[in-house]
Amino acid sequence: MKIIHVINNLYAGGAQTFVVLLAIEQRKLGHEVSLLIIDKLTGAPFEESLLSRLKNHQINIISSDRKPGKNISAFKSIYKISSSIKKIRPDVINSHLAFSHLITNVALKFSPTTNAVHILTLHNAPEKWDKLTYLLNKSKPSIYCSNASMELSVQRKSKNVVISNGIEVPSINDSADEIIKTLNLDANSKIVLCVGKLSSQKNYELVAQIAETCTDKNIVFLIAGLKGDRYEQDMLNFNRIPNIHYLGICVPEQIHSLMNKCHCFLNASKHEGLPITVLEAFFIGTPCLLSPIPPHFEIAGLMPGCTIAKTFNHKEYAELLPQIFKNNEDKETLINQRQKSLEKFGINTTTKNYIQFYESIINETQVIH
Repeated sequence: MKIIHVINNLYAGGAQTFVVLLAIEQRKLGHEVSLLIIDKLTGAPFEESLLSRLKNHQINIISSDRKPGKNISAFKSIYKISSSIKKIRPDVINSHLAFSHLITNVALKFSPTTNAVHILTLHNAPEKWDKLTYLLNKSKPSIYCSNASMELSVQRKSKNVVISNGIEVPSINDSADEIIKTLNLDANSKIVLCVGKLSSQKNYELVAQIAETCTDKNIVFLIAGLKGDRYEQDMLNFNRIPNIHYLGICVPEQIHSLMNKCHCFLNASKHEGLPITVLEAFFIGTPCLLSPIPPHFEIAGLMPGCTIAKTFNHKEYAELLPQIFKNNEDKETLINQRQKSLEKFGINTTTKNYIQFYESIINETQVIH
C-alpha cells in the first residue's frame, strides 16, 4: 500500500511525534510511506530529530515550503502537494490536524484523476474547524484519537472510528543531568515536569498559580514547550515565580530523560485529544497529576500512579503534589504495575488498527466504483 501522511510541520508537539512513529511502523510492515510537510523546514533541533528518524527508516520526506502568513506561498504549496500526489499515486492520504485537512482537500481538487482515499485523523477534543474546513471534509472518513475526541468534535455524516494514539517504549539517556545541573537545583528538590506549547489550551496560567503556592515547599517546575499564543503572558508569570524554569523546546530524548528524573508529570490542559506526553510518562513510570478532562479520565482513570484532580483550582493541585511524592512507588515498580494497561497504547497495535481502517475504506470505495 502507498501511504502519504500530511501534517502542518514538525516544529514540536504530540501529533508530530505520533505521525512520525506511525509512518515508521507502517514502513516496517512493508508499506511505501511518504510524509508531506506543508510548512518550510526550519532546521530546528526537534524537527531535525524527527527527520533523522524518518530518513533512517527510508520514509520519503516532502516539504511544500509554505511560509505561514504568505498567501502566494500557500498557493504554491497547494500546487506542490497536488504534484506530489500525482507523482506518488498513493492509495491513502492521511491528513493530521485541521489545517492539513483543508490544504489536502484543496490540493486534491487539482488532482481529479487520483484514486486515493483521503482519511482524516483528529488529534484534539474538540478539534476546531472553520466553516470551509467543515464543508470540504464533512463526509471524509475519519480516525479519532480517543472516544473524547469523537464525542466532543463536530458531528459529521462520515465513516468514523476511534483508534487510540500509540507510542513506542521511550529510550532513556542521561541528557537531563546536564539540564538539571545548569539550573543549579537543590539536590533535595522535588521536580514537576510540564511539556507542551505555551498556549491557552495547555493552561500554564494554572501551572504558574500552583508553582507560586509551592514556593516554600522545595518543589520546582520545569516547563518544555514551543512558543504559542500565550507565550508573552506565560513568560511574565514564569519570570516572576522563582521555582519555575522554562526550558524552551527540548528534543524527544531530553523530554524522556527529564520524565525519568522528575518526581511528577503535570498536565493541566483545558482540552486534549489523547496526549502523547502523558503516554510517554506512563511508559517511563512517572507519577502523573492530570486535569479533569475527558481524555485524561479515558486513559488514566485506572492507571496506577495517576491522580486526576477534581477541579481546576490551583490549591487542590498544590495539596495533591506532596501526596503524590510520598505515595508513589519507584519508576520500575510503576512500569510493572502499568504493563497490562499500556498494551493498547503500543504503536504496533495502533498501526495495525490504522491499516485495517485504511483497507476497509479502500474496499468500500472500490465497491462503489
